Amino acid sequence: MVYFIYSVKKGEIMNVGSIIKYYRTKNRLTQSQLAEGICSISHLSKIESNAYSPHESTIKALLLKMGVQLTSEVEKHRRLERMIEKFIDCSLHYDLNTMREIYKQLERENEYIQSTDLVNQYELYKFRFYIYDNNPAKAEQQKKLLERMKASFLAPEHWVHQFFQSLYCSMMGDNIKSLEFLNSLDLGIQSIPQKFEGEFYYQKARMLVLADRYELSAHFAELAVRSFQLHHNYIRLLHAQMLLAINYTRRNLLVQAESLYEVLIRNTHLTKQSALHNQTLYNYTELLRMKNAHGEALEILQALKEKVEHNTYFYKAVLTSLLESMVETGQHSSVLIEELKSISGALEDKYFHIYANYFEKRNFSQPDLMAYCEEKMFPFFRKYGYIKETKNIAAELAIHYSSQQQWEKAYYYQSFWDENGGEFE
Repeated sequence: MVYFIYSVKKGEIMNVGSIIKYYRTKNRLTQSQLAEGICSISHLSKIESNAYSPHESTIKALLLKMGVQLTSEVEKHRRLERMIEKFIDCSLHYDLNTMREIYKQLERENEYIQSTDLVNQYELYKFRFYIYDNNPAKAEQQKKLLERMKASFLAPEHWVHQFFQSLYCSMMGDNIKSLEFLNSLDLGIQSIPQKFEGEFYYQKARMLVLADRYELSAHFAELAVRSFQLHHNYIRLLHAQMLLAINYTRRNLLVQAESLYEVLIRNTHLTKQSALHNQTLYNYTELLRMKNAHGEALEILQALKEKVEHNTYFYKAVLTSLLESMVETGQHSSVLIEELKSISGALEDKYFHIYANYFEKRNFSQPDLMAYCEEKMFPFFRKYGYIKETKNIAAELAIHYSSQQQWEKAYYYQSFWDENGGEFE
């Protein structure tokens, strides 16, 4: 059990034993040196391990011996608590710039925070920050740290930890694992503060879109929209509305999708959400291609290529879609193919590297291309839950084997297209 200082005047709490130990270590004092004239060594040991709740006069005496005032420590705890609350609030409202500023301030206090009761929330939302900031190396390091810490988590912290692991899996391209985490959290959502619900619903809708389950995805996207509206979370509301627009597009509700995209393109511009504006334009090109407006889609993707920061995940996605649009308009660019290959050599970029090879092989023999689709693309997309991509490749293979009168293979891939998408488990 952890005991806390409670100041009636200030109305604040903090775990006193760890803080006394923090200052004792910082001042290079032994327990014997600090306890002398105040309490026994065994008494101090119990205080520092938070196994005993000391009298306020003992706390004051121990801190004063190290030149620390109890009132200043209470105020410091209050300040850090406010900062962490703001850090969390910024994550919920997708205010990444402010998150970066607060993160720098909190990192300067890292050693001290480790001695307080704020440490679990701090470390959990650092994990969220690294995912938001698209920093896989830092996120992986934080994931390992949280695994060692999770025995100390309260029930809501366990829920948040699993939710963030779903976000991590999504960032790393493992959409199946991400959805597994989310499905395991359905019941626990009832015990989470309402302001967190929108995030859960949004992520569930996002993963279901990627799993080609559009009806269920739309349900969760609508829940996310209502939650974000309720809490006046207007930036995240735009994200949820974009998911609805994607759902409408995939379900061939093109009029509804276009109407929503018009609103999103305007509002992301007016709110100066440049990254979200670019993502909206990118998703809008899928609608344009479905309308056979390939030339307009190509123009938007070419403009995005010039605006988007190079060597980012989003840039690679834009480059891939640009190459797809060039194929649809009968164009070819070996320069763009080589660029995509050169920036997608890392293991986590295998998705883009596979596509770069695909575009390259389109310029050679059809049998070589189809062999690549069957042996590399189809198994990879199927294994990692890229349902839309898997179905597209299955359709190509079905057409190819039909033309070759290899009916068994043609039927297999056609059956995959017909049965293993949409709302099927």
